[in-house]
Amino acid sequence: MGFILSSCEKDSLGVSKIVTYPTIALKGDVALTIPIGGSFVDQGCLVKEGELDLSSKAVVSGSVNNAVAGVYTIKYTYKAAGKIYPEDSLELVARRYIGVVNASVNTMDISGTYRRNAGALGFAVMKKLAYPGLYLNNNPGGATSTGTSAGASVNNIFIYVFHTSPTTLVVPSQETSVGEFACTGGIYDATGAVPFYKWACVNPGYGTAARTFVKQ
Repeated sequence: MGFILSSCEKDSLGVSKIVTYPTIALKGDVALTIPIGGSFVDQGCLVKEGELDLSSKAVVSGSVNNAVAGVYTIKYTYKAAGKIYPEDSLELVARRYIGVVNASVNTMDISGTYRRNAGALGFAVMKKLAYPGLYLNNNPGGATSTGTSAGASVNNIFIYVFHTSPTTLVVPSQETSVGEFACTGGIYDATGAVPFYKWACVNPGYGTAARTFVKQ
């Protein structure tokens, strides 16, 4: 995810000065998957300040182990010094998520509408994306807008979900409309009459108990 700061105008001793702040953006997809043993080619990031390309000054951290199923995060960081005032110093960060997935998920599709089976009983939609085993979920906590079973479901907390093996869901920490959000202990179970998934949310606005979602 990239962070974009617009130009800012500051006055000093009656003189107005225009400051152009740098921006950072990923080249390529924010989230993608590769099969176990597959190749990942990092497309890097683009750091610009006006027309000036500062991409070579970004620091890249993280790596991908293509032999082990899981989700790996590549982080791109650019530190910019303040040009006029010390407090103008800033750090720009972008992250890319790479899922290494078992080939068995290629023929699986867990997309659909699910409903939390306790608490607020909110609905969540699991949307399948272009890569095998990659989904977008719009309501990871199963919340409702009123906090009750009668309320409309929340529909604006979007997270990437990686189906790395037939029974495993991984949700890495990522920025959302309610701040940093992750889910732990993710499982998917299609052995019964109705498929379901379960995980615990990691976000200050949510408790630590596991939440179960049943397909509708």
